[in-house]
Amino acid sequence: MTQLTTKTAEAAPSGEPGPVEEASGRGSRLTATGLLGAVISVPALCVVGLLGLVVYLGFRAQGSPDGAFTLGNYRALFGNSQVWDVVQNTLVYIAVTLVVALFFGTAIALLVERTDFGWGRTINTVMVLRILIPGFFTAMGWIFLFHPRIGAVNQWLMEGFGLAKAPVNIVSLVGMGFVEGLSLSALVFTMVSGGLRSLDGSLEEAARASGAGPWTVLRRVTLPLIYPSLLGAGLFAGTIAISSLDIPLIMGLSNRIYVFSSYLYVATNPSAGQPEYGVPAAFSGVMILLGLAFSLWYQRTLRSGRKYQVVAGKGHRPARVRLGKWRWAAWLLVGGYFLWSIVLPMLMVVWISLLPFVQKPSAKAFDVVSLDNYRHLDWAFVGRGLETSVKLMVLAPTLAVLMSLAFAFVVVRSRSRFRFVYDLVAFLPQAVPSTVFAFGAMIAALYWTRGWYGLYGSLTLLVAVTALIQLAFGTRMFNAGLLQIHTELEEAAAMSGASTWTAVRRITLPLLRPVLTYTWLWLALLSLRDLTVPTLIGGQDTLTLPVASWTLFNTGQVGASSALTLLMIGVMTPVVVLFLLLTRKNEGKAIS
Repeated sequence: MTQLTTKTAEAAPSGEPGPVEEASGRGSRLTATGLLGAVISVPALCVVGLLGLVVYLGFRAQGSPDGAFTLGNYRALFGNSQVWDVVQNTLVYIAVTLVVALFFGTAIALLVERTDFGWGRTINTVMVLRILIPGFFTAMGWIFLFHPRIGAVNQWLMEGFGLAKAPVNIVSLVGMGFVEGLSLSALVFTMVSGGLRSLDGSLEEAARASGAGPWTVLRRVTLPLIYPSLLGAGLFAGTIAISSLDIPLIMGLSNRIYVFSSYLYVATNPSAGQPEYGVPAAFSGVMILLGLAFSLWYQRTLRSGRKYQVVAGKGHRPARVRLGKWRWAAWLLVGGYFLWSIVLPMLMVVWISLLPFVQKPSAKAFDVVSLDNYRHLDWAFVGRGLETSVKLMVLAPTLAVLMSLAFAFVVVRSRSRFRFVYDLVAFLPQAVPSTVFAFGAMIAALYWTRGWYGLYGSLTLLVAVTALIQLAFGTRMFNAGLLQIHTELEEAAAMSGASTWTAVRRITLPLLRPVLTYTWLWLALLSLRDLTVPTLIGGQDTLTLPVASWTLFNTGQVGASSALTLLMIGVMTPVVVLFLLLTRKNEGKAIS
């Protein structure tokens, strides 16, 4: 992330216009730049408009666009004890999440990149898979393991040690943060390991040669040098945790433990009475300010990042610390993480999907194992969810990729004075929780679209909001890809008489094809596994597979929900395999 932002700022040096501007004449220049600017202004205005709408609703009675001006929503936010409990819960939840995610993600990244532990490619592959595993899948597995009443491990411990009370209560605020942290640790690993790979190990070697031990080198040299990566990973993971709805819904809703995302869901979807939009809008406005503040902090760290620039050349090989007698501890950490984060939750979901009701594994339970939950699924219900999921998986990434390409060309290749503004707007969906965008889109569709052009609960709204949220990731990927393609190639085509669009179509896009394919597949997988946005703005006719699974779980059909979740994993598998094959192919090219 450090390189992306820094290079973007240097994309078009003074006096060297990019090929989007320098085509075959002034008319072509105005047409290309003006057209792209007009194209990206539409999603840019949507992003800013949704955030502005949410802030506006926070000052309106009942959160209604035509309501009277009031400060009551903010007074209720910080004065109402129940709402204040949600604020405190959110802070604790995020703190636990970040501690767990940063600990496991950073520790495993250090083992892979700075020790002789080995298994680097395998761990990287499994971590990618861990990112793609839906959060509600993990939450279900941990409930089956450690729920105080039905959790298998709790039941074994109570029976084995004669305990009257379950020793572990995973359906608690700390438990929710722990499970969310396990899910996001793979993301932290990916970002921190990238930072470690780009560092020259000579400073660490010099510190060791001066007599510093491994822990001193880690604390005084390595961690300070990767501070931007750690900060970026923490901010990114925190934003995702605030937005995430799956784990708070599955683990906290039944016990009335609310954090920001689940509070927003319950307030806008009450079981009785009219929905309340005012306080949720005020809460969302605070989240917008916090997101922008943390993003500015991160950007400021990057701008002062010369003190962190210790980048090696192509032949660099980082120094490896010999683990020696500590290898068993490393295996315990890595093996324990994968066991409790992936293997055991997955086995428990498989086990529950084969039973008529939840019970711990035992010889007696094997007598009732069957495939009835799969056979008795409401296949019309499942088919509706599958149809919407496939449409969302195809349409949203395609729209996001097209918008991201347009943004990247303006930001990296043009000399428009507004290009940095466009880059900032494209970054907002990463800085601000996605629940805020979904909430704003829901209000806009509810109040201002009706009849034949009604968008409330429609697939069009779901695709558009999902694509806008994915804009941040897409622009970062294409910014980096364009920076690696020198402008001389396009300038040579222009000198040969090719128009701007011909040069882009015949030269730039073919060179960007690996990045384009990688980005599309990644966004498609994220679209398929997402529960948050479809739950907030979807309708009965646009439910997705994750929403269908959550609906079954919420109505007590735990076995059917587990079966449907496993079927969804099966739908994801071919795309995941294709993504991993592409990633490995690109890694092989980079190494050669």
